[in-house]
Amino acid sequence: MEKKPHSNFNLEFIFGKPLNVVDDIIAEKERHVRHFEIPKDDGSKRKLIAPDRDLKYIQKSICWRLLKRYKPSEAAHGFVAKRSIVTNAIFHVGARSVGKIDVKSFFDTINVDHLKNCLFGNKNVCRMCCYYESMLNGDCSPSLYANKRSKFKRRCEEIKAVYIPTYCQETGYQSLFTRVIELCTLKGRTVQGFPTSPYMANIVMRGFDKTMIQHCKQHDIAYSRYADDLAFSSKTLSKDELKGLIQKKVYSQLWAYNFKPNHKKTSWRSKGGRLRVCGIVVNVKTAIQRSILRLFRAKVHHATVKFADQTRRPQIRRLKGYASFIMSVNREQGEKYMKQLTDFEQARFPKAAKAD
Repeated sequence: MEKKPHSNFNLEFIFGKPLNVVDDIIAEKERHVRHFEIPKDDGSKRKLIAPDRDLKYIQKSICWRLLKRYKPSEAAHGFVAKRSIVTNAIFHVGARSVGKIDVKSFFDTINVDHLKNCLFGNKNVCRMCCYYESMLNGDCSPSLYANKRSKFKRRCEEIKAVYIPTYCQETGYQSLFTRVIELCTLKGRTVQGFPTSPYMANIVMRGFDKTMIQHCKQHDIAYSRYADDLAFSSKTLSKDELKGLIQKKVYSQLWAYNFKPNHKKTSWRSKGGRLRVCGIVVNVKTAIQRSILRLFRAKVHHATVKFADQTRRPQIRRLKGYASFIMSVNREQGEKYMKQLTDFEQARFPKAAKAD
């Protein structure tokens, strides 16, 4: 007798759409994405892939209802609530030396095997499973490691669904993770442009972060990560001493996780020069580089004074966006520019400003 389709999870709640719609999108995933390029600061182009409205809706639903149940490491500051590029830099204020290592082709390197290993073992996800009580009683476990070394009364069906290719077809089981992995990857890899990719990256890097945090604590070194930018600093070590304790360890750990360092973006600096972490100066306090501030001040002056009659509202909105960023680093400095831009916007575009 053919078994009826079954599932431990409320899949339609997690995906935000009926299961047949989700499966149709998976079957024709290439039709639901578009490819484009944007210029980078070095003159090259960054390739991005953007989902269409339907796929993006499902991916955002996965983010909010599933991926946010995975607690990021204490070192992760990118794409984490109440953390930012500024909190990432604060860790390194007043350092004697700073080291930066960038992961090469970060999102394009995260593949299906990474996700298969890292999505399991989360008991917060198990709360949504109808066998949650069974897990609490020790009759089953979501951990791959625990399942390898121990015998449970029942095996996690998600593990069987992901690792046994014919399991769903033979049993009718409706798998959560096999669909999540399909919806969050393209040609077997995560991609820049999918809203799920940053969350997936933080999940994959939790083990790496844990290892580096432990190593750095032994040597009184500060470590933080913003996406693929790894930052290390010390208040006592020289740049050469910091490099000696960190670089080889990081390279070996990246290799273990199937990542590669971007040697062109690796740097080690001492306090005698400007120390920056993700573009923010951290020598004495968090600050914007003076040359960048001068350029921004000139742009604000041109937009609001020198060429005010030629200024368009989108230009003002972009400048206000950067002024908001300056406020997050130096509130007093940012508020000055924000007030100048806001006053000009209200005078130049009164109707639009009033509508806002």
